[in-house]
Amino acid sequence: MGANLKLLTGDKLFVLEDFNMIGRSEEASIRIDDAGISRQHASIRREGGHYWLVDLGSANGCYVNDMALTSAQALRSGDKLQIGGAVFIFDQNEGSGGYQTTRVGMKTQVLKRNLVAMKRTQATLLVGDLKGFTHLSSQIPAEQLAELLREWYADCNAIMKRNGAMIDKFIGDCVFAYWPSVGDDIRAKAVEAARALRAAEIDAQSPMRKKLRESKGIILDCRIGLHLGEVALGAMGKGINTALGDAVNLAFRIEGLTRQTNKQVLASSAFLEGWEDGAPLFETCGEFDVKGHPVKLEVFSLKF
Repeated sequence: MGANLKLLTGDKLFVLEDFNMIGRSEEASIRIDDAGISRQHASIRREGGHYWLVDLGSANGCYVNDMALTSAQALRSGDKLQIGGAVFIFDQNEGSGGYQTTRVGMKTQVLKRNLVAMKRTQATLLVGDLKGFTHLSSQIPAEQLAELLREWYADCNAIMKRNGAMIDKFIGDCVFAYWPSVGDDIRAKAVEAARALRAAEIDAQSPMRKKLRESKGIILDCRIGLHLGEVALGAMGKGINTALGDAVNLAFRIEGLTRQTNKQVLASSAFLEGWEDGAPLFETCGEFDVKGHPVKLEVFSLKF
């Protein structure tokens, strides 16, 4: 079930963990000293038997088999990854990612690909979005904005990994993550992840974050929506793995209500239903009309 990256220059081998940060930063698990690589350039994360490559808004992008990476992509054994000036070969144990392959030198012949069927399951959902990002974008240069977003992506990755969540996708200044379970312990982890996302900006000590705070008063304000319900999980096609369903749409709507209520973290009544230990953590904000739903939705604000 393991996988590794082989750096073609120097034959260095990196054994992949469940989450791997690639970049020049000292915090990167795969650290490459290359001027063409951003401090937090890309990540490779494991979901089930697949390893997914995600570009973190890098200046020079990522390439898989000489094709520019435009969205999260599932890797196959033998894929060539170019990150800055570094070129890697991705190698995964046969059968662990739905592929059976044979290796001829550095080329891969795909003999069979087993499609991962969509499955329906109850899931706990988290949507985080940066408030006022459009205005923020007008205040700083594009390259500084990209670096700021890369740092925030790295914060999200670390927090979600620590709390056992799967990041479905980043959409600009928004993150969507889920847990494929709805137990009390999972909901507690979702609340902990929400608190950690709020605290990440306060705890951030990078020179850029400090400078933006001191010179422009820029503080990232992550607003969060929590929900649970039935979703469809699985692969929608090459490089596209996601959660779908009405519950996902509601999670995004709930996050949107944080502006209307001026609250930092909102949860649905479904998120709190049957969770006795969770009730004291929240207070009601009332019922609201939600686009696409015939009845009002009651939401609850997390106490800080």
